[in-house]
Amino acid sequence: MSTDKNVQQSFAVRNAHTRAALLSRRQVARTALTSVGMLALTSTLSACAPKHAAEMHEQTKVTKTISCDVLVIGGGGAGVSAAAAAAQHGASTILIEKMPWLAGSSSLALGTFYGAGTQLQKKAGIKDSPAGLLEYFMRRGGQNLNYDVQKFCAEHFGETIDWLTGDLKVPFRDVVSLKGTDTVPRGHNCKVAAIDALRAVAALARDAKVQFHFNTTAKELVMNDDGSVGGVLAFDSNQQLVRYSAKNTIMATGGFCRNDQLISTYMPDYAGVYTEVATGLTGEGLQMGLDKGAAYIGHGGTNGILSCAVEPGQSKLINRGALWVNSRGERFANEAGQPHDIYYQVAKFPDRKFFAIYDEAAYARLSDKLRKQMQRGIKMGIVTKANTIKEAADKLGIQGDVCAETLAAYNASCQRGNDAQFNKKPEFLKSLTQAPFYVITLGICTHGSFGGYNVNTRFEVLDKRDNPIPHFYAVGEVSCGTFIYDDYPSGGCGLNWAYTSGRFAGEYAAQNKVLA
Repeated sequence: MSTDKNVQQSFAVRNAHTRAALLSRRQVARTALTSVGMLALTSTLSACAPKHAAEMHEQTKVTKTISCDVLVIGGGGAGVSAAAAAAQHGASTILIEKMPWLAGSSSLALGTFYGAGTQLQKKAGIKDSPAGLLEYFMRRGGQNLNYDVQKFCAEHFGETIDWLTGDLKVPFRDVVSLKGTDTVPRGHNCKVAAIDALRAVAALARDAKVQFHFNTTAKELVMNDDGSVGGVLAFDSNQQLVRYSAKNTIMATGGFCRNDQLISTYMPDYAGVYTEVATGLTGEGLQMGLDKGAAYIGHGGTNGILSCAVEPGQSKLINRGALWVNSRGERFANEAGQPHDIYYQVAKFPDRKFFAIYDEAAYARLSDKLRKQMQRGIKMGIVTKANTIKEAADKLGIQGDVCAETLAAYNASCQRGNDAQFNKKPEFLKSLTQAPFYVITLGICTHGSFGGYNVNTRFEVLDKRDNPIPHFYAVGEVSCGTFIYDDYPSGGCGLNWAYTSGRFAGEYAAQNKVLA
């Protein structure tokens, strides 16, 4: 069997393992949320089976109507924040979620929030301001987007972090980290994971009397005669068609990395790239609005990480102390650089692969778990081991002679303690001279889509003439194309966009109920 087929089979097996792992992680998230009273209704995932609108109307009649001031569709960080804010501002609020628990990417994220002027920064002696953050956003694609939205995010991202750490007592680490190409530490990290923030906001929503309807799948927006949105038609856990009649509707259904058709249409450069986003991120929430005249905004970008087929997530075998080469055997990046930026480089490679080189000494420094992963990779055909780097590289189809020259030049840099090629910091420069040598096949993985509804600073959904569609809002990843251009500005921007857009849209929707 060829190397390419081995790799394809390995990634296929990994897809199956990852789906199981993601389900397990969602079960953990569900258990955590149960502790704050968010018990999901029990039913099978068959409740989420899709139905076309025409089939739905022909074969199913509305069995009941449920009314509220604010309806939120989607139970991730953006949706739960929106629901909590709406209820706190006096609106009767219902959140519907197609999964049996609060899901979405924010239930799986590591938990970095990007922002400026925060209490954590002040505590750490970091001088910063929203104005400085705005300058950074404008350098990282924001100059191509709506200035008012960039300014809104810069001004309010820090407030959201203070709200989480102060009002909601979400535990964060004291260290604020550098991210992206920024020169100021603005990455605020949850002490454990992003589920801590989701749990806290879910408790806030519960206390504010938000109703949670799980296993409930929205299928079509309900449009009023005047062109405004009046709620949705949805299937409940018993596959009964329900009309949710709402004065204001907030779409918070996340991205669409698990919808091959939408990815091919809006992000063709990433078609076919393996993904690890939440299983529910299939794009129906976006498509519902596009079908009713909402405008799409996006420029073909995705969020992503570096990956290894031995396990889901960013394996620690993707080590900054290793040497990374492309299929030609050439070094192409600072291995200790920002993973998001390296993701964008590898995404443009014809084979979307790169390779990490270890020697026996580096292998010996690995934990028992990682050495087992390395051995598993050898059995999978994605890791090779040989007495010379040329032989190990040749086995994977890499140009072995070039790879040997690259390794020699890299080792010379390590001995000098100076990487003139990519400026890798001396502490990460480790000579690789001890046989046998190992070469690991690595790749990329999408973690989010940068495109969706076009919204204004009130998070109202805009039509193709840039006019707000009355009583219709969108928050979180389903609208992040308004804020993110094509490359991710910094780790933590997406998560903060979700919570910030959610808490403001919920307030605006609650205020708008008196006009409905």
